[in-house]
Amino acid sequence: MEWFKKPTVPREVRKREIDTLLHSTHVTINLPQIFQDGFIDTARGLRSRLGERAERLLHDPRRLESFAIGSDYINCSVTVPNFELLYARSKSAWSSEWAHLVLSLDLLVQDETLFCPVCAAQENGLHVQCRACGLSAMFDERVGEWDRTGLARNEPTHPQAEVLVHGARPLSSVEEILVGDGQTAMEVERLASFYKRHVRVRVEPRLFVWPERLKKRAT
Repeated sequence: MEWFKKPTVPREVRKREIDTLLHSTHVTINLPQIFQDGFIDTARGLRSRLGERAERLLHDPRRLESFAIGSDYINCSVTVPNFELLYARSKSAWSSEWAHLVLSLDLLVQDETLFCPVCAAQENGLHVQCRACGLSAMFDERVGEWDRTGLARNEPTHPQAEVLVHGARPLSSVEEILVGDGQTAMEVERLASFYKRHVRVRVEPRLFVWPERLKKRAT
């Protein structure tokens, strides 16, 4: 019986019905570099290859000052993007400035993948975990001030929960790119064509709408 089996990441994925792993990136700043390179790079990789030019591609360099291990990982989320992070980094027009890269779920089961029920940089990475226990912790009944009231089965408890995927990842790991509107879709398709990359682009407005629970917290 499933209850008595040892917890594993694949079992947690099935239990939580997780079907989406997202990496959010800026359409005009980061996506052209990703298309040019043919892969999604880590902060360490970008700095090694591009030197000072890499700094404009790093959304939050201060995060890495207190969370050095993050330099070797690509930050992701499951089911929904990290809305608070995107808004903080772009403020106005944030929904048209970002795209969500849908990554292969195979990345969740890799031994190097890490999980965090809160922002991974919080308390210098103190809450980062690995394997099934780490993934499970993202869905605890209560995480900090947040609980699971009104959440879908596959949505993490804390709005800034993270998955950290180790190392650079080729574009073949990207199953599709989600955008908020048709105009952004055309821009992404234009960039892909310019860099001769074949990617599927889909408009998915629901992933670019400020969640109700964050609206309530702000009032």
